[in-house]
Amino acid sequence: MDPLPEPKSLEEVQGWIRALYQPNPPQTIAVLEKALQKLQTSDEGWQLATSLMPSPDSNIKFFAALTLIVKLNRDSVKLTEDDAKGLLEVTIGWLLQSLTDGTPNFVLKKICTVLVTHFIYFSQYWPKCIRQLLYCLDLGRSAPFEALDESLDTGFLVGSLDPRKTWVAIQFASALVEEVAKTDLNSSKYLQIHDRLTSNASDVTHLLARSLNQTQEYGEASLRCYQAWILYAQRASATTECLITPLRGLVEPAIQCFANEALFQETAGLFSDILENYSGFFTESNYRMLFELFQTPWAARHYQQLLEDTMDQEGMAFGLLMLAYADARVQDLMTSNETGSIAFLDRMAGLLNAKGYLVAEDAIFVPALEFWCTFIETMTDTAYTDAQEAKPWRRSADQHVMNVVGSCLKKIQWPPADVFSQWDSSDRQAFSDARKDVADLLQSVFTLEGVSIVSSIVNMISQSFQNESWSEMESYLFCLSALSDCTSDEHRFDQELAKVFSALFFDLLSGSRGQMPLRLRKTGLSLIERYCDYFERHSEFLPNALNLLFSAVGETGIGPLSARSIATLCSSCRSLLTGQAGAFIGQYQAIRNSNSVLDSISEERIVLAIASIIQAIPQEDERLVMFTELFRFVKEDIARAVQLKAQPEILNLSDPNFARGLVSVGDVQISLPPEEIALQITLRALSNLSNMAKGMQDTKDHIIDLDADPRPVSRQGRLAGTQVEIAQLVTEAQRAFPNSGEAVETICSIFRAGFSESEPGPFVFPPEVVADFITSQSIQTPRVGTLLSTTCSFVGSLYRGPRAVVPQLLAQLLPWAVSLLQALPEPESDTEITQNGIVLVAKILPQYPSPLPKGAAAEFWSDFLSLKSSDPALSHIIASAMTTLGPLFCRALVRNIGGHASRSELDKLADPLKRLVTQQPGAQAWLQRALLDDDDGPDGGGFPGGRGCRGGRGGLRGSRQTNAVVKEFWLACRGSNFMYVS
Repeated sequence: MDPLPEPKSLEEVQGWIRALYQPNPPQTIAVLEKALQKLQTSDEGWQLATSLMPSPDSNIKFFAALTLIVKLNRDSVKLTEDDAKGLLEVTIGWLLQSLTDGTPNFVLKKICTVLVTHFIYFSQYWPKCIRQLLYCLDLGRSAPFEALDESLDTGFLVGSLDPRKTWVAIQFASALVEEVAKTDLNSSKYLQIHDRLTSNASDVTHLLARSLNQTQEYGEASLRCYQAWILYAQRASATTECLITPLRGLVEPAIQCFANEALFQETAGLFSDILENYSGFFTESNYRMLFELFQTPWAARHYQQLLEDTMDQEGMAFGLLMLAYADARVQDLMTSNETGSIAFLDRMAGLLNAKGYLVAEDAIFVPALEFWCTFIETMTDTAYTDAQEAKPWRRSADQHVMNVVGSCLKKIQWPPADVFSQWDSSDRQAFSDARKDVADLLQSVFTLEGVSIVSSIVNMISQSFQNESWSEMESYLFCLSALSDCTSDEHRFDQELAKVFSALFFDLLSGSRGQMPLRLRKTGLSLIERYCDYFERHSEFLPNALNLLFSAVGETGIGPLSARSIATLCSSCRSLLTGQAGAFIGQYQAIRNSNSVLDSISEERIVLAIASIIQAIPQEDERLVMFTELFRFVKEDIARAVQLKAQPEILNLSDPNFARGLVSVGDVQISLPPEEIALQITLRALSNLSNMAKGMQDTKDHIIDLDADPRPVSRQGRLAGTQVEIAQLVTEAQRAFPNSGEAVETICSIFRAGFSESEPGPFVFPPEVVADFITSQSIQTPRVGTLLSTTCSFVGSLYRGPRAVVPQLLAQLLPWAVSLLQALPEPESDTEITQNGIVLVAKILPQYPSPLPKGAAAEFWSDFLSLKSSDPALSHIIASAMTTLGPLFCRALVRNIGGHASRSELDKLADPLKRLVTQQPGAQAWLQRALLDDDDGPDGGGFPGGRGCRGGRGGLRGSRQTNAVVKEFWLACRGSNFMYVS
């Protein structure tokens, strides 16, 4: 729509305003808003507002008030003193008139905001703004500030007002403190405004004292106003008597509002907010009054109502009030032996026993749990701060804590499956989070109670087992699992743990006693995993644990968890299981041969577990024999996949060896062509090999002499042969499926596993094997960015190996990296390749500034110095790389041009020099620094001619004369004897 023309009359403007507040298309509303905002901000805005005031239309009145606010905020500096005082009188008169003509409340509130805005800019003209407004409300007309009789008692003025006028005064007092609080409390510009606001505190308390316990509308408004003034006092860090003392005088009247059912929720919200955010506001007398309130039959009724139904708003408000009070007085409640305090804490513990399931039906449990976490933390701090002092309160506090633990253990039981399935996702997640919160609480309790908390949970597990209370047992096992980090590595808990990890426990989870709930079995299997250290100390229980876990591997719902537990347990107890490596491989073969194909993740974990055990075999020959047995399955899978790709007709999905290549989404198997099945078999085999590599990583700490050369690794023997087999296998797999990026990533993970190893092993390949594989890849290889990242890690590992071979390997890797960068149409076409390529160069050159043959190095730097990108992030990466590499490159270049290169290489070296001076802003400074470098020793790479050739020629511009300058400089450094060629 086109913009609206200038209005010709006030009636036309009123028509725009009416249209603005009526249903209209968004485009129409936007045009109206723009036109009206233009009028508001114009010089005629003041007149427009006053002209609109008398309108009977509520929306027009609202717009008039809004216009005054806009003008005050924009143009208040243009008003003279008389203008400001006149505007104040007019606005108060307008407010009084609106009170009598039935103007709706939302307009009255907006007019009050106009008055507040006026106060912010012109507080000096009515510093006692609340009393003046009360005076005008009592008079029924506007009066200048000078007419205010200071002898008038504010309480008298308030007492003479009808409820409607009282309500307006409360709205003004609320808006006043809220808007002033938005200004900068530390700015000198607003300092006097805050002082004048504070001087109104006594008047506002007179106003609120009369209206706090009135009807719901006025009472709620008064309570909100009171809360706003207290919040302001907190933000202002006010301690002055003229603000805090009057406000504290309203605490008792506010407490009396609890008895007014219509005001109960608002009152509870007020006190909860103050207790949580400004507990220092209350005096000891105030706290005693609140505490006595909690002892009344009235409080008992609300408490019981809450326990019956936490979704009841009043009951929940009372519960949150109790929690806020308890949190504010936690230290006093904890250390008190008075009957009232003990009874209060009993009720606080009782909040954890409200009816209903966690979160979905019981909303008070989580807030109550947070309080008890605070209580326990306070106990811990006090216990360790004054460790030597007698604590008569400790026995009672300990009893409260144990009661809380008992309640939590019962409360976190899972609801029946049919109930849980009806909850929405947020309630399900909140339920799981609440269980984790209980786990955190138990760990805090353990700090205080130690063995006793473990004993209590173990006894509960035993009792639930006897009673066949499986839901209870699951929650107790969960809680014991939560304490694993606290207890698993300490022998003093083993006696208690032995009561759980008995033959009966393993029989129960195996299902020998009948069908067990799936959640119970999951939690039990997880418990075994969490207590690996216990099984490492008590190897007699390992067979039962592992037999149970292996028996559950193929079961729906718990198979992946069982496999994960197997991997964790075997990794932790590897040194105890070395004699069983062959048996584990046999079990793995049986699983592979079964008609029920194991999911890939579970199989990877089992392979990881077996490899961990093999790694711990002390004798190298035996270790390699077992490794070869496990590796055989990977070889067979890849050979089968390669054959299937070449001969699709051999596919037989009834054979589990081929069925391993099927892919499922949920419970549905996807139909795939033979070639895709062959690829999936290969990827699964490579993933298993990657997990073998992880499992074979050494877990022992070895002393490394950083100054000593690494001992040479034999290129003969069984280990070397195994490494060759692995390298050939991954090469064959990639060659068979060259378009698979996932295969490349997995192969990279296989190589990476050996980079951090300090001892020989099947995956600690000779560096030339890794370099050959890397450099055999091209820009067409998928996931080249990942390959470059792996190369960076490989280069880092080279610096820990035999130093003699490093330059040769880097000379092989760098041209390959450069070729990838050159193959890109432009740097931003693949930022991963570009970034990782730069990182690779940055990793190499600080250690070996010129590892390439000089000609190849010169070509590389010519390309590198020309890298540009329109992507700011990538440009920043390139610039950062040059900031680090530029001085190093210049030093190497100057040394070569200064005599270390042969004459035939000078033209090649001149090319990167041209690129440098034309494209790098820091080139001149880098070159000058290199020329003045004092390192002329035999190892410093100084100029052959010594200091005599340092002058050089500056001012290079990258022209063709650069070649001549380079030759002249070379001759000057070499000496005239080398002028054998023109």
